[in-house]
Amino acid sequence: MHPSNEISIEFLKAMLLENTMIKVNPESIDEDTILFGEEGIGLDSLDALQMIVAVEKSYGIEIKDPATARDALQSLGVLRDWIQRRLMSLPQTPPTA
Repeated sequence: MHPSNEISIEFLKAMLLENTMIKVNPESIDEDTILFGEEGIGLDSLDALQMIVAVEKSYGIEIKDPATARDALQSLGVLRDWIQRRLMSLPQTPPTA
C-alpha cells in the first residue's frame, strides 16, 4: 500500500512510467494530460490493465469494471481524485496496539 494518505501526481507518474510502454517525454506528463486516445499520450488497453493492477497493488482498491477503469484513468489528476474518493469510502480499521 502507498506509504501515505496523500496521493501525489509524482507517485502516479512513476507508476505510469514503470507499468506502461509510453512513448512520450515524461516531463510532458502532468495531472491534466489525457492518457488514452489520439489526443492523449497513447496508452492502450494493455497499458490500462497494467495500471489497474498497479493501483490495486499500491492502494488495495479493486477495479472490476472496464467502465470504472476508463473513468478513473482519464488523466493522473482524475486517477488521484478517484483513488482518494475510493480510499475515503473504504471501512476504516482501527490501529492495532
